Amino acid sequence: MSKYSHAAGALSLAAFAFIPAFGAPIAAQSASESLASRESESQAAVLEREYPDFYDLLIRLERAHGLLFGGLFEEGEIVRANGDGLPTFEFEFDIVDRLTRLTAEEGRADHAAEEAAAGFAVLGAKAAEVIAWGNEFYRDVMGVLVDPSLTVFAERRAAVAQAVERYQSRPDIALPTRPKEMDVLYDHPYAFQFRGGYADLGGVIWAGYWLKLAATEPITDFPEKEVRQAGIDTVTNRYHLKLSYGEPPEFFPSEIPLAPAICPGMIFLGTEASMIMDNLSFMQEVFADILASPDVPDVHAALDEALDQFLDPEYRITTRDDWESMALQHGIFFQGGFPLGVMTKSELNVDSHAAHFGGSGRPVLDPTMPR
Repeated sequence: MSKYSHAAGALSLAAFAFIPAFGAPIAAQSASESLASRESESQAAVLEREYPDFYDLLIRLERAHGLLFGGLFEEGEIVRANGDGLPTFEFEFDIVDRLTRLTAEEGRADHAAEEAAAGFAVLGAKAAEVIAWGNEFYRDVMGVLVDPSLTVFAERRAAVAQAVERYQSRPDIALPTRPKEMDVLYDHPYAFQFRGGYADLGGVIWAGYWLKLAATEPITDFPEKEVRQAGIDTVTNRYHLKLSYGEPPEFFPSEIPLAPAICPGMIFLGTEASMIMDNLSFMQEVFADILASPDVPDVHAALDEALDQFLDPEYRITTRDDWESMALQHGIFFQGGFPLGVMTKSELNVDSHAAHFGGSGRPVLDPTMPR
C-alpha cells in the first residue's frame, strides 16, 4: 500500500471536495480520442495498470465468491440429506476462515482459480456467465473512472455510459439497468436461508460488496493520483478490518451494502451502472439462499428460475427514488459505513452525502483507520 501523509491528504482533499468538474486533461491522448478508442473495448486493463494491487484483490474476491457457491452447494446437499435442516458442525467457521485468508493474500490466488470456477459452475453455465460478465463490467467501469486521460466530468460520465452500452451488448447475460426492488430478496420461497443459517459467512460476502462500492468514492471524487491511491488504501484497509469478530466498526456489515448508501458519487456519474451493480449483488444473494435451503426440491430448477427473474427487465423493477430510499432506510452504518469517514454508530440524522467526510467535516483518508 502506498504511504500517504494524513495532513497533506486532508489539505489536498479539501481543495477538491466541491469541484464539480476536473481540470484540463493530463495525458497526451485527448479525452475525445480516448473516448473514441474505448467505445467498444473494456477498460479493465486501465484499472490493472493504474491500481494493480486493487485489481488483484478484486480477482481474489471473485474467486472467494466462487468458493462460497461451491461450498454452499455441498453444504446444502448434506443438510437436505440429513433431513434436520441444521447447518453442519464447523462448516461456517471453516469457510469463513478460508475466504478471509484468501482475500488477505497477495496476488490473485491462482491456486484457487480452478476450484472457484467449479463453484460458479454449480449455478449453471448461464448463471456463471452472467456473474462473470457482471464482474467484468465492474472492472470496466473502474477502468473508466481511473483513466488519467479523462478529467472532465461530462466526458467521464459519457465514458461510463459507454461501459453500460458495452455491458448491454450481450442482452442474454446482462442484468437490467433499472433497479430491482428490495422485496426480491425477502419474498421468494427460500428467503433468509443463507443469512439465517450462516450469518457470519453472509457478512464476509457483504464486506466484499461494500469494498467494491466504497472503492468508487475516492475515484469519483478526487482527480489526483496520490489522493485516489490513499483513498483506495483506506477502503482496502477498512475492508480487511471488517472481516473480524470485533466491535463495530471492525465487524461485518449487517445489511447488504447498496450503492445509494455507500457510493453516491458513483450514482452521480453513472446511475445505470450503479443499478447494475446492486442487481448483481441481489441476484447472488438469492442464489446463496437457494443453495443453502434445506427445503428446495430441485436446486438447479430453482436457480434457473431465479436467474430468469433477474434477467427479466420488468420483473420486480422499482423506481430510482424507491431504490435510493430503501437503501438509506437500511442504514449506511449497518451496510458497512462511509468509505472515507469513520462511523462508530448509526447515522441517525446524518444525510447520505456526509459519506465524503469524517466527524470534523473534513474528508478523511487514513489507510490505518476502520470505517
